[in-house]
Amino acid sequence: MAFRFMIALLVAFCLIVALQMTGALGVIGTVYRSWTLKRLAHGDVESIAQARRYLNSKDVLVRSAAAGAFGRIGLVDAEALSELIAKVKTDVPQVASSAAWSLGFVKLNGPGDDNDTAYQAEVLDTLIRALSHKDSRVRGSAAHSISIYGTRGIDAKRATTALIKCLPDQRMGYLAARALGDIGAKDSAEEIAAILEGATWGIQQEAAVALSKLRPLPKEVQAQFDELIENDDGVREAVEYSLRISN
Repeated sequence: MAFRFMIALLVAFCLIVALQMTGALGVIGTVYRSWTLKRLAHGDVESIAQARRYLNSKDVLVRSAAAGAFGRIGLVDAEALSELIAKVKTDVPQVASSAAWSLGFVKLNGPGDDNDTAYQAEVLDTLIRALSHKDSRVRGSAAHSISIYGTRGIDAKRATTALIKCLPDQRMGYLAARALGDIGAKDSAEEIAAILEGATWGIQQEAAVALSKLRPLPKEVQAQFDELIENDDGVREAVEYSLRISN
């Protein structure tokens, strides 16, 4: 019995050494940490420290999961907020995208901070700059977060110009259209209507939903919109969809 136990220990030891030498243990550790960070509970203040611990990990996968964890928690402290903003500005696209996504959802943890808009202005500045990022994942996450700001009742209309510039972007223009609708950017109605004709279904859908949120539309835009509804099956289906979800 003792002999079998020693053999089992020896085999286990050899297996651990082999895994260590091949780097498999590191991969397993990375996957496990990433998996854990992606499952932090919403509103769990104690998880903020855990997410911060891995924000500067040498592993991109772990860093990205840590940056995204704050959006799932929904809370940050001042230090973590500063680090997220820095990640959007300076880190690799995978991490910057996760950080930009989180910025739309987080609130400062602390008494009275929910009513303090100072940090929101800094976050919005960061997201507006991120809309011109060279990587479409970062641009898309920034537009999504600005959209979330709009649904949270935070005034984000000064992002209008930057979002309009993103409308022709085939990779994330639909997110820009969604954001313009969510922030109530009525001045963008003409530009949103312009991308309806000949666009893909996804872009048409988001543009139609956005226009439905910006009513009443200017007469010229409404006339164009009505003509497209009559002559373009894709636009008509998108409008019908927007009416269903808005009622």
